[in-house]
Amino acid sequence: MSYTSVVKTPYGCDEFGRLTTVMMHRPGKELELINRFNHADWLFDEVPDVARFVEEHDRYRELLTSYGVRVLELTDHLDDHHELVSRMPNLTYMHDTAVITSKGTILSSMAWDGRKNEHLVVRDALVKLGIPILFEFDDTRDAFEGCLLLSPETILVAETERHTKRAIDKFLRKALTEFEEVIYVDIPKARRYMHPDTIYNRLDNHLALAYLPAFVTTYSYRHDGVEKIDFVEHMRRKGVRIIEVSDSEQRRLACSFVPLEPGAIFHYDTALDRDTQVRLARERVDIILFHPDAIRAGGGSLRCLTLRIHREFLS
Repeated sequence: MSYTSVVKTPYGCDEFGRLTTVMMHRPGKELELINRFNHADWLFDEVPDVARFVEEHDRYRELLTSYGVRVLELTDHLDDHHELVSRMPNLTYMHDTAVITSKGTILSSMAWDGRKNEHLVVRDALVKLGIPILFEFDDTRDAFEGCLLLSPETILVAETERHTKRAIDKFLRKALTEFEEVIYVDIPKARRYMHPDTIYNRLDNHLALAYLPAFVTTYSYRHDGVEKIDFVEHMRRKGVRIIEVSDSEQRRLACSFVPLEPGAIFHYDTALDRDTQVRLARERVDIILFHPDAIRAGGGSLRCLTLRIHREFLS
């Protein structure tokens, strides 16, 4: 692929600092591909109202920019693929396709046929921005949709319904050349646990939300060996306290939010029970609420819509 230019942009979200830059994709006519006969094949919970879906997407983008977050539009950074994008109604859920570390991009390998080439489109946009590729899969049989950056030294990967053990084994070998620790979690294989951030997400450097019943078995992989761990105790030793969410909250995507900075998050106003919101307020966590309506047709969260590119370290 030839690019007209390569623009260098700051990147890396290992450090849990202020969110400065994200990439999003404003959906268009591709949403019209979804109908009452095929919406499940496209992983949508229902047929979207296209105009209202796009209006809500725009409103969320405006919310981000009002807090000083720079929003890059995917298609502005593509020389090719525009026809391909027009056949990708799930591409608006950009977070699923990549994780941006200070060492480069960890590209997903999408599990479902309808999403197979999305990460390749995103790859080209990121490379054009000057963001290198740290890890990508070279076999179409691999399925790997994301991991969680817990710190510059630690990364978490969960074996979800959209990960294969084969792909995770490949990732573990590579990740241990770049990180001191990889935490591996075996979780139930169901849509409600489709990505790692459906069960865990950090609120600041010392506090996180989690749905602990999903942590079936957890291991810590380090250069010197593998150890089965109690996740809560393991994180406690790292100085991180966990606030548990209920079964109902987890189903409402309680753990899938976008941190703006330590102690401030963007989240659906439907995700958390009042008691949890009060507890977070006592912990001095500011919740910037967004009301979803049409945008919920795809079954995703604000986090799913938001590929975080860069966080500025706060000393």
